[in-house]
Amino acid sequence: MNSFLKYNWPSILWAAFILLLCLIPGRDLPSVSIFEFDKIVHFTFYVILAGLMFYGWRKQVSVSALHQNTFLKILIITSVYGFAVEIMQELFTADRHFDIFDALANCSGAVAGSLISVKLLK
Repeated sequence: MNSFLKYNWPSILWAAFILLLCLIPGRDLPSVSIFEFDKIVHFTFYVILAGLMFYGWRKQVSVSALHQNTFLKILIITSVYGFAVEIMQELFTADRHFDIFDALANCSGAVAGSLISVKLLK
């Protein structure tokens, strides 16, 4: 398991960072009125998450199952995580709500990050 944590701590921390930012009360965040900027941020967060996961999974040797169907597994995990974070905003914050467009931006970033990772790391 040592190899897993050695190469995957960046993706674990990044996922925690995403969750933290998404659960911070909205009043504590800077106000940005540009619709597209928010979606670009969501997209970028998940591109990075998928890339970090792909790198970590490929480098580690502790869990051999992570070397099979890596693209599909990471795509599913990051997409589900993106939807789950949006649901958590609705359930656990007073002033932030589920936004289908944020969820779609998260999933789009997961797809893009997975595709980019496959091309760069093969």
